Amino acid sequence: MISEADYTSRDATALADLVRRGEVSPEELLDTAIARIERLNPHLNAVVETLYDAARRDIADGLPDGPFAGVPFLVKDLHTLVKGSRLSHGCRFFAGHVSSHDSSVVAKARAAGLVIAGRTNSPEFGLNSTTESRFLGPARNPWNPEHSSGGSSGGSAAAVAAGMVPLSHATDSGGSIRIPASCCGLIGLKPTRGRVLAGLDIGEGWHDTFNAFAITRSVRDTARLLDCLKNGGEPAPYYPPYHDMSFSEIPDAPARPLRIGILETPPNGVAVDPEVCNALDGTRKLLEQLGHVTETASLSYETGPAAEAFLNVICSSVASTVGYHEKHTGTVARREDFEASVWSALQIGRQIPGGELNAAIACIHLTGAEILRQLGSFDAVLSPTVAKPPLPRGQLDAGEADIKTFLSKVFAFAPFTSFYNISGQPAISLPVAWSPEGLPIGMQFSARPGREDVLIRLAAQLEAALDWSKPQTALMARLTER
Repeated sequence: MISEADYTSRDATALADLVRRGEVSPEELLDTAIARIERLNPHLNAVVETLYDAARRDIADGLPDGPFAGVPFLVKDLHTLVKGSRLSHGCRFFAGHVSSHDSSVVAKARAAGLVIAGRTNSPEFGLNSTTESRFLGPARNPWNPEHSSGGSSGGSAAAVAAGMVPLSHATDSGGSIRIPASCCGLIGLKPTRGRVLAGLDIGEGWHDTFNAFAITRSVRDTARLLDCLKNGGEPAPYYPPYHDMSFSEIPDAPARPLRIGILETPPNGVAVDPEVCNALDGTRKLLEQLGHVTETASLSYETGPAAEAFLNVICSSVASTVGYHEKHTGTVARREDFEASVWSALQIGRQIPGGELNAAIACIHLTGAEILRQLGSFDAVLSPTVAKPPLPRGQLDAGEADIKTFLSKVFAFAPFTSFYNISGQPAISLPVAWSPEGLPIGMQFSARPGREDVLIRLAAQLEAALDWSKPQTALMARLTER
């Protein structure tokens, strides 16, 4: 059996190579992952449902000969079906729901050879940028358990940072891949709209702001997994710009100088913490040392109407998902089954007429076009991922009775992420710095729609310069010794 130290020192690509060479079996990798989950999860609460028996059956039945054959994987408990598992959306109301089939992204993960060992923690309906639901409890940050692991893919980020699995499924409608990646010192790519199809299912997400992908430790894992999970032409509501190169080839491709905009201030004008500003300045200097040209960028649009439209999309999505569950189970939504902010969203969503929702979606599209007009001249744009280092747990309380008030607090912490969901651009959070207290600080890069290749190549350059695998592996080693 591979040791925990050997298991956590390797990314998913390296573990898959061990399996391919016959040096370790998928059963051994799974057993090591299970041992680590069982030992660390009671303290971190990253994994909220285990699927060990199903994972063992998958291995016994024979895994596909995919790029990640035999590598343990986890799936977020939000908007994503895993046959035979619970899908609660982090909410007590859905506690008895069992998925009848796999979502498209899960089927692709299985085809890549990934072994699904469990489900990861999510805040209720993914509405929070921390992962601390009343139903599932808080996912704690492995760097400091008194701090948030981010959200809404906080369970996935905590599991990867702790070395339970080398990569984990995540979703992103307003920053939910990038925020926890920043908080946990990892890589979080939100692909171009339509690049990865979560699945054509009822309640699949927040209309076309919703994205599915993963949180990873290495750039090569990110690139290889994007090849595995990207839409291959099956029916979808929208398609990304065509890309004829394997993403897996990009980390090693020749680099070219880029024109990179530096976005210091978010459109909503929220102040950025000095430690985050220092990390931004250090990243800018590193980019210039690597031969890139940087210049100050700005982004300004009517944030009030865009925020109102975004709210209507969120609330209508909550109402749709709850209504579908009511219709097909005969249950009735009760206030006590939801956190106060989500109950508020549900009540608003049930009152939104179709014409108003249509206008909200149109507003989002028009705002996205304005974002692209203002930032489209740059090859890439750099900004902080979030405005502060990881928050102490409890600072973003979904018990707030008014969803508008609650979301204003969420976007005060994460003011740089949601506008890329609106524009549909790819964006990635990279672990470029740590605070004096040892908490991760991520920086976000965006590119034009369809240009994940630009982000992957740039990320590979920064990975080589900064070698963030060292602090990642050192954290996992400390957790191994506990």
